[in-house]
Amino acid sequence: MGPPMPQRLRPSRNIDIDRIEHPDDELLHEKRPPGKFPVAIEGKHIIAHGKPRTASTLLFNMVGVSNFLYLMRHEPKHVPYIEPKYIKDGQPYEEYLREGPAETTKIYKTHIDLDKFLRYDAVIFTTATTSKEAASVKSSLEKQGHDVAYVQDMERLKGGGIPRIAHDFAFGYDLPKDDEDEMVEYFSKWEILRQCCGEQMSKYWKNDLTPEVYKKLALKDHPHPFCADHDIDEIEKGFMETKLYSKLDAYPNMRPFNKPSLRDGELNGTYCSSYNERIKTQALNFYGQPLPMENIKTGNWTEEEHSIFLEGLKIHGSSKPSKIAKMLETRTVMQVYTHMKDYIQQQIQSGNDDDDELVKVMQRPALEGGDLAIGDLALAYDETGKLILVDKTSMSEIQVQVQKPSDDT
Repeated sequence: MGPPMPQRLRPSRNIDIDRIEHPDDELLHEKRPPGKFPVAIEGKHIIAHGKPRTASTLLFNMVGVSNFLYLMRHEPKHVPYIEPKYIKDGQPYEEYLREGPAETTKIYKTHIDLDKFLRYDAVIFTTATTSKEAASVKSSLEKQGHDVAYVQDMERLKGGGIPRIAHDFAFGYDLPKDDEDEMVEYFSKWEILRQCCGEQMSKYWKNDLTPEVYKKLALKDHPHPFCADHDIDEIEKGFMETKLYSKLDAYPNMRPFNKPSLRDGELNGTYCSSYNERIKTQALNFYGQPLPMENIKTGNWTEEEHSIFLEGLKIHGSSKPSKIAKMLETRTVMQVYTHMKDYIQQQIQSGNDDDDELVKVMQRPALEGGDLAIGDLALAYDETGKLILVDKTSMSEIQVQVQKPSDDT
């Protein structure tokens, strides 16, 4: 006798909303075998949740694909009712949940608060950094009344890679070994595309590809560990030749999973190399739009540029190089950041500016939030009371004080 099948839970439209606040209700905690996932069909939705940079896209795709494989074996007629979607904060998620036929199962990728989905009795998949945190997150969410299927943790992912996570999902959905093997083949190639291709590629690989004037200084010394070693077209073609890719491609509603991310276009064998070439020549921003290249200057700054820079520094302070770059129109954010760093360092070394004035310039915009994606500058005092400039991305490695030592110390 084989292992017990995942349990089909009753659809959300039968849930008594007035009872949701009582996490001990049998309705919310129907018994199922340990480790088995609840199967979301007949209007019950799935939420793939996680903080950014915790492999939440991998989780979303793993959920969608493994759920698809389960349905293909047990409820194939329900596959056309699967609807994948990304939801961000501020979007009308409740309206989205109500849209479409009652049979629709929506699989949402999101970073927003899970409490917003509690009343819909959705099946929750989420992420954590460590195994210990994963256990804590699962326990906490279940006490709140959530139906938690799985918490993917980075510790487990790094330790066992795609095969381990694929095994977890195959076990959770009670999939046979051949399905698990197909998942490993599929996701081993997909993970390379995820890192090295498309709108949500690794920030390190994107920085490696980006023209010099737009490179982020904080990332320049951290090249991507493997993207440069791959022929990305060969990986893309190999991914498209996997059995699982073909199975998903047969259903138009499942094709979004056959891409590096929901924001990317359809793969065609050269999509990735074409996209990467655009980054090299057009310096694409986060939304895949070209950054200005024609008016950008290189080399030494003119007196006029430096004058505008000083005006911008006075208005916006040190943590808003993007605003200063907009005032200049001839320099990128990274060029402004580098110029700012050199200028402030020169001021400190020359003693031309009063310490208090420099501190005021540096601290004022920090309250508003700066361009943290490129690193941030800060003034601090060393053990001798000397004012020094540090980069906040490396402050953990530098022993500095934010308050000037008193004469008594």
